[in-house]
Amino acid sequence: MHDTRKTLIAGLLLAGVAALACPAGAQTTSTTSTSSTSTTSTTLRRHPYSDATKTCVREANQALKACTDTAANCQTDYQTAFAACFASGTGVKCAKSCITKDASCVKAAPTTRKTCRKACRLQRRRDTSACHTIPDGDTLWAGGDAGCFTTAAGNFDLCLAVCRQALVDCQTTFEFCIANCPNL
Repeated sequence: MHDTRKTLIAGLLLAGVAALACPAGAQTTSTTSTSSTSTTSTTLRRHPYSDATKTCVREANQALKACTDTAANCQTDYQTAFAACFASGTGVKCAKSCITKDASCVKAAPTTRKTCRKACRLQRRRDTSACHTIPDGDTLWAGGDAGCFTTAAGNFDLCLAVCRQALVDCQTTFEFCIANCPNL
């Protein structure tokens, strides 16, 4: 139970700090040209908070760091203070909704990762089983059985990497959610 609270607090603190440091995004496009090639890249630029909201969020984060009460009370106080950093009425309601969604996401992340890793292991078993069915001399895979097994291993590693992103996905979702809330 204590670890769950610490994880929840860390997740929300991280989301709050990330939202302050780099609120969610607007899109920019840059084009670089040379005599023979040109490259276009699109990046998401963070949505800027108003000065009043930025100051308020910074103060809420500092209050959370300085809090000496129970973890649950500190978190409740932080969520209330963070939501108050947005325009009264719709802004506060929007921020509270984003905080609630983020808390649910962070709480579900361990289960999400566990389920995801289980699916990865099942798929790896199916892939390696399929590799065993390749008849000798078949040219489907350039490296024969070894190519098939290498691909199966690569797919498994990629799958696990996606599973590890559960908390990052929570943070990204929070940043995009909070960017839609009206500032002070």
